[in-house]
This record gives sequence, C-alpha cells and structure tokens, in this order.
Amino acid sequence: MQILFGACFFFVAVVILAYIPGKLLLLVLKRMLSPLEDLTLACVLGLILSSLAYWLTTFAHQTRFFLAWPLTTAAIFAWLHSSKRRPILRDSAKLEPPDEESAKRSSDKSGLALIGVVALGVMVLALLPLYYTNLTWRADGTMRVYPEPDVLLHIAIANELTHTIPPQAPVFSGHPLPYHYGMDLVVAMFANATGLNTRDLTLRFLPTLFMVLSMLSAFCFTRSWLKSGYFGALAVFLVFFGEDFSFIPGLFLGGKGDWSVTYFNVPAVFSLFFINPMLPALGLFFAGLFCLQRYLRDRGAAWLFLTALLFVALMEVKIFTAAQVMCSLGLAAVVYLVLFRNADLFRIAALTAALAAPLLLLVSLGNKSGAGIMAAFDPGLYVSQMTEALGVKHRFNTVLALIGIALPIYLIGCLGLRVIGVPAIFRAIFHPEPKSDLRFVLAIFVVIGLLIALTCRIVPAGFLHGYNNTAWFLAQSKYVAWIFAVEVLQMWYLQIIARGAWPSLAAAGITLGAVLLSVPATVQHFAFWRDPDRLFGYGKPFGKQLQNYDLEILSVVDFLARDAQPGDVVLPGDNLLAPVVALTKCRVPLGYFSNNIVGRSDYTRRETAEKEFWKAWRLRNVREEFLRQAGVRYIAVRKTSEGVPATIPDIISSVFENSEFAVFKVNPERLTETVPQSP
Repeated sequence: MQILFGACFFFVAVVILAYIPGKLLLLVLKRMLSPLEDLTLACVLGLILSSLAYWLTTFAHQTRFFLAWPLTTAAIFAWLHSSKRRPILRDSAKLEPPDEESAKRSSDKSGLALIGVVALGVMVLALLPLYYTNLTWRADGTMRVYPEPDVLLHIAIANELTHTIPPQAPVFSGHPLPYHYGMDLVVAMFANATGLNTRDLTLRFLPTLFMVLSMLSAFCFTRSWLKSGYFGALAVFLVFFGEDFSFIPGLFLGGKGDWSVTYFNVPAVFSLFFINPMLPALGLFFAGLFCLQRYLRDRGAAWLFLTALLFVALMEVKIFTAAQVMCSLGLAAVVYLVLFRNADLFRIAALTAALAAPLLLLVSLGNKSGAGIMAAFDPGLYVSQMTEALGVKHRFNTVLALIGIALPIYLIGCLGLRVIGVPAIFRAIFHPEPKSDLRFVLAIFVVIGLLIALTCRIVPAGFLHGYNNTAWFLAQSKYVAWIFAVEVLQMWYLQIIARGAWPSLAAAGITLGAVLLSVPATVQHFAFWRDPDRLFGYGKPFGKQLQNYDLEILSVVDFLARDAQPGDVVLPGDNLLAPVVALTKCRVPLGYFSNNIVGRSDYTRRETAEKEFWKAWRLRNVREEFLRQAGVRYIAVRKTSEGVPATIPDIISSVFENSEFAVFKVNPERLTETVPQSP
C-alpha cells in the first residue's frame, strides 16, 4: 500500500518536475508538436532543467530553496493556461504547426503496438528481482534483498547527492567522485523534492519512467525516420529487446550461462535492464536525434539549441554515448562541409562542443584525480574470446584465419539480425547525398563503435584486465544499427504488398520472422537473471545471509541512519558493507568499484591498510592511523567474525550492540591527540 501511494505521489511529481518545466521551454521556443512528441520531449527537457536547478541550489548549499523552482514553473504554467492567456497560446501555436506527415502518422493505429512494447518493458522490470521486489519489506519486518553491486553503487551515489554536490565517492571516503552521475542526480532531486526514499526511486519509480520515456523518444524518432508508426514501433521493440545470434551456439553447445554474455561478450539488452545509466541515456540520445532531424529539416535556431542541449546533457548520463555522438557529428560535419558546402552539421557540432567544453574540462580533471582511463591498442580481443567460448580457438591460431574467418563470424553473430542493414550503412558512408546528412551521421556512429570495440581496450589505468569499456561503443552501435535493419524490413514489406499480398499478413510475417531471429537470446537472458541465485557480486550474496539474522542487520542500519550524519564514514565488517551503502547516507572507506574511482596506487594502499586494520582488530588491537586517514566515524562489526576488543580504548566508544553485531563510535578529538602529527 505504501508503494502504491508513493507511485501516485511520484506521478504528480513527474508532472511538476518534468513535464511542466519542459513544456514551458517548448512554449518559450515556440515549438509545436504532435501530442506524443510534445509529451515526450517536454518530459525529457524538464528532467534536464529541474536537475540543473537542483544541482545549482545544492552546489550553493541552498537546497531548501529548490522547491521554489517547481512552484514557480507550476504557477507560470497555470497562469499561461488561464482563460485570459489561452488566446496567446493559440497564437503562438500557429508559428510552427505539426507537419502533415506527423499528423497522418499520429492518426494510425500504431499507438496500440507502442503501448504493447512499453507495457512489455515495464513488465520485465516487474519480473526481474533487481527492480520492483528488491530492497522491499516482508510482512515479518525483514527485508528482501538482491545485492547486485551496480544497485548498491547507484543507490549510494544518489544518497550522496541528496546532501553533497559535487559528490564525494561514497565507496572510497575522502575522494571526489570522478563518474557521470546524471541518472543518480535525478534520483536525489526527486528524493529531496518529494521525501521518497532513494531505494524506491532507484529501483522502482525512476526505472519505470526512464523505460517509458526512452521508448517514447525512440518511437518519436523512428516513426519520423521511417514515416510509419507500425515500423517505428517494431524498431522500438528491436532496440530494447532484439539481441544477437548467441542463441545458436547456446542451443547447440548447451551453454549454461547467459548466452549473450558468454559467446559475443557485448549484449545490448543487458544494460537496459540492469540499473545502468544506459537506459536514460538512450532516451536522451533518441530525443537528441529527433531534434537534430527537425533542425536539418527546418533550420530553426530553437531546434539547434535543443539538439545541443540534449547531447551535452548526455555527457552527464553516459559519457561514452556522448563521446560517440560528438565524434560522429564532428566527422560528418567536416565531410558535408567539404563535399557539399553544407554547414548545418558544423553548426550543431560547434554549438555542442562549446556547451560541452566546461563539462569536458571537469571530466579531464576528474580523470586525473581519479582512476584514470587507459586506452590500449588490442585488436581482436572480442574475437579471441568468442573462439575460446566456442571451443575452437586452436583452429584460429593464425592472423589470416582470425581476420578471414573468425572476424566475419563474430560480426554476424554479434550483430544478429541487424546484419541485414550493413549494406545500407556502407552505402550511406561511401555514397553520401546532400539531403542524407543525418543518415551519414548514424552510419558513421555505427562504424565508429565497431572499430573502437574491435581494435582497442579501455580500462582503468593499472587494471589491464578490468572491465573493457569499449563494450559500450559496440552496444551503442547495435542500438542504432536496428534503424537500418528495420528500413530493410520495411522495404521487403513494400515489395511483398506490391506483388499483391495482404498488407496485414505481410506485416505479421515480417514481424514474426524478426522476432524469432532476434529475441531467443533475450528470453534466455531474462530467464537466467530471473533466478536471484544467478546474481553475481562480490562475496556471499547479501540476500542469502539475511535468512538467519536480517533483523539484527536492519537494527544496525536503523541505528546508523538515526545517529550518523550524512557523509559520516562507516567501516563495516563482514556482511555489513551492502546494507550500510544501500540503506544509509554514510560513506565507506572501500567498497564496490573503488578501483574504477581512484588510481591503482591509492586503491591498493587503502585496501592493504583496511586488511591490516581488521587483522589487528581480530587480535584486539586498534590501528588508529587507518581510522584517521580514512576519516572513519563508526566501526560496525559482527561479533562472531571480527570480534570486539577485550578492553575498549579511549579513541572509540561502544554505542550499539545486539546479539550479532556491535557498533563503535570513533572519538576524533582523542584520535587526533594520540596520533603523532607530521612536523
């Protein structure tokens, strides 16, 4: 019942914080769209504007004044829609009426197909254990938990943003957060504006909003691009649910893991349903493409500004997507300026670069103070991993075999049904036309992602075998490649009905074929992750450990939530890291993905110091230097594993205890006195 009430309250907040500010911006810029396009673009723009207002007020330590923003925009909106102001709105609407094609497409029945796709996306969120049921209360007062590290990290960042901007790293105390946090900033904004907790917002309410808006943004663009509502809806379905051909080796080899991860390493569906910024980033990306398309058609300054705004905002949500967009725009701008003396793309690229310059500077500085990113030339990495997964690596031990046989197999298998759009992509690149500038941009976008993924490795400096971030470039290319593939499906449909076939039967056959060739790996992926025992993490699953003493853990967390100040550092013992990160606004000295946040030397130094601290603690000694260096305020331990000191020293005080756990509070003034100071 509480979740239902929160959902209703959240819906009202979305109207006030997202739709109204965005709609006011569209009115100021005198943009008039079809109802669906208007709703979608207004909500996307409104989230950007409200998040910026929240960032500025919190950065200025004036968060209490943030509510003036939605109240002001709501008052202006109500005033504009009063009976005396409606004639003015009608007059401004005449400045840019919807085009005839948009009006025609909005009158078809494709809305039903779109509703079905959106409903399917929301249903998947409801079925996956990471989302709606995660971190929820049971009837006996305990909590249901599936502690995937991504979940815990993003909740921790959102908690941090509710009280500190720019944020510190909640999982590496005392260090700034060198990570794009746009998605988590939206969570913090809604949390402060509505009082809803960050768990419900991160796992339930905002994923649903992001899913709906991203699908609507993709539909608005693809419907306009394909000039068909039905094929626009099919494109949205394939972008969000279409996967690769990994089901073929999966079925033949009897693979037990996640096929799309095991065989081709770069699944597209995975990140859209895994508490990842890729989901809202995809919505921003398609909204930006929609505005770019309008600008290239109408040459309006307003569309120029909106396109640049959306692509710049993308930097704070998914920087790899923004980098790929900007590279594609920059390259296409130069080509069209040289070949056709067309400066439209150049204006877009220039304005986007100008607006992005401050953010690029911050990213550069953050990279220097953080883990740093290392790009290394490593051709054939994914191809080699594929041959190993298929058990045929020994057959491709020469360069010729890898390039001539293994590489084509990888590309076809990784792209899946998207491969039918490859000829159109190459035609767009090698035969550009004056009026096909956006097609050229999208084709370059796809090729850039493929080239980066197949030739480079991008990892945190010092962690050569860490997560390879070139996967994002390939995944982003796969989303866009569906546009070209659906164009081919649409062409086949037109050819079939031209031969006298029933349109509905032809559409059903093409849709069924596309689904059968693109979703088996997706279905297996969802079934795989539907089982909570599949959740991979670090250490033992938090949910499994809770079965015996969850009430004791929750009592520790409840004490810390009441006693600690936001930003206080807690040193958690065994089994307490996850609940401290997810359920309080505290920071920890070392936590999930810390090696991606700080340099390797800092990480190993802190890791070694923490291990030495616990080693000494179990011998009933307290290493004071580590407490001082990490800024620790609380020490939370499980008595059966870490134990407690036989004699509690003056630098800590026992402040909480139950049958399983104990919490000690560090006295910083005594700690400072007992630790020698450097001369």
